[in-house]
Amino acid sequence: MTDRDNDAKYQSLWIPDNPDGSGWADVDWVSAAQGSKYHYRHGEPVDEANGLRPRFYRIVTRLETEKIVIPHENSYYIAAEHLADFIAELVWNGGAETIWHIEPCAQPPEEAHVTSIP
Repeated sequence: MTDRDNDAKYQSLWIPDNPDGSGWADVDWVSAAQGSKYHYRHGEPVDEANGLRPRFYRIVTRLETEKIVIPHENSYYIAAEHLADFIAELVWNGGAETIWHIEPCAQPPEEAHVTSIP
């Protein structure tokens, strides 16, 4: 199969609903999200996309176990270029700490000691 055939095969999976190339597709994994849809759109080239996203994110997790009587919400400040690695590490850790929410952060607090590639 050539690269062109491969591209055509994968393009057929995302037939846009809208003229701008965006649309809705079924979530096809077995999870709590089964039966829902996600929205997609054509993205910018990676260098341009990196320039458009926030430089930092605040990830709030919730830690609650039988051993920890008082539930905790922990805030982690992460440079954008480390976001995927941080989330993967947290998920693979498999502990009681779960992702509560993720939000853009204009500038992390100085105490967080976070730096980003300019």
